[in-house]
Amino acid sequence: MTDSSGGSRGEVLRRIGLARSCMNMLERRIWKSSIRLETKTYIVPVLMYGWKTLATTKYLLSRLDAFDTWALRKILRIPYTCHMSNVEVRRTTGCSPLSHLVTNRRLWLFGHVARSSPREDHRRALAACIRQVPPDWKRPAGRLSHTWLRAIEADLGPLNFGLATAGRKATTRDKWRHIVDTATLQRSTL
Repeated sequence: MTDSSGGSRGEVLRRIGLARSCMNMLERRIWKSSIRLETKTYIVPVLMYGWKTLATTKYLLSRLDAFDTWALRKILRIPYTCHMSNVEVRRTTGCSPLSHLVTNRRLWLFGHVARSSPREDHRRALAACIRQVPPDWKRPAGRLSHTWLRAIEADLGPLNFGLATAGRKATTRDKWRHIVDTATLQRSTL
């Protein structure tokens, strides 16, 4: 879903707001005395629905990770007066940031589309976007500069290959799974 300007910011902030209200409801009504780390599994589907199709920016991913860290601190009952860094919170829980999950799901969807039949519309649209655009082509005024495919390119950046190479490698499912896992691992070490 996009907002009136064509971006995904509104949808991302709405999803974070929904997940925050779910977290607060769970804390107040059900699990006040025994809220556990497994509670996060009830919140993540509300938050992550549809993220693999959104064109996310670094700002939106940082907002997602900030919410995730807030939820972990709330579950573990770590007050802000206890000066514990976000890295220490992650180390304590063993949870990776949700932005890594977004990367993983987005690359998974790209591989799924790239492996689909060449007669499918979504595959033809992807192939047309990957091919070189004509030199006289210019982006219409008012269009977003950050698209889903640009987010994919950013996810593949640490692996040093572009969309055309990724499209070829995605045709083999096992190789693509290895590439997705590698991209996610490299992102966690950055």
